[in-house]
Amino acid sequence: MARNFSVPCGGDVYLTFAIAEPALRAQGLSLQTWTSSLVLARLLHKIAVDFSSPTPVPVLELGAGTGLVGLSAAALWKVPVILTDLPPFVSGLAGNVNLNAATVKGSVHCGSLDWSQPDSLILQDGSHYEADKHPARIILAADTVYSEEHPELLSKTILKWLAPGPSSRAILTYPLRVAYLDQIRELWDLLEAGGLEAIMDGQEQDDDVHGWDDECLCEWSVWRWKQDGGRRERVVEEHE
Repeated sequence: MARNFSVPCGGDVYLTFAIAEPALRAQGLSLQTWTSSLVLARLLHKIAVDFSSPTPVPVLELGAGTGLVGLSAAALWKVPVILTDLPPFVSGLAGNVNLNAATVKGSVHCGSLDWSQPDSLILQDGSHYEADKHPARIILAADTVYSEEHPELLSKTILKWLAPGPSSRAILTYPLRVAYLDQIRELWDLLEAGGLEAIMDGQEQDDDVHGWDDECLCEWSVWRWKQDGGRRERVVEEHE
């Protein structure tokens, strides 16, 4: 059975996505649509992106889960998107791509990407993409910091796959769980040490998850490769 999520496109226009959550598990995790995924999906229409300089992969989502964020990006930005997660979750991703084919009306592919070996990803059809040959203009990641290993693994994967150039962006959200605040700050340090800078960040709250997530307040941030004279904009908004 699928749940419906509404995602704004700007103004009073919304898209509705049907998201199924089949009983799949990997590394102790179940396939769910977490609060931070909904927060990021609902922020995308506010974030300026530039696809005028083509790249092999316009949008890459890491830890895609049920695929809500990547599907929203494909529908809003009308560009090809690759959704990636652990191998056991890929079939669930593919199912949600099929459920929303009429809404997305674009190219969405699913595959697995091992953050401990981030040089390549494998699509569901068996084809391979290499980070050095197929970099991504936009990288999306929601709720991908929930262990001590994740800051190093995630930062290396982002730095490996993000295309060079001033228009490339990494857009992240994560719930502000007390247990992982140190890991979130470590992630920031590693991204900055790797040559990125946060140009926007803020906090959002979304209660549409009906209480099953343990933290509804999320932080989001937008990153680019460092440039001289860079300035970060702080934006704090809450949706109740």
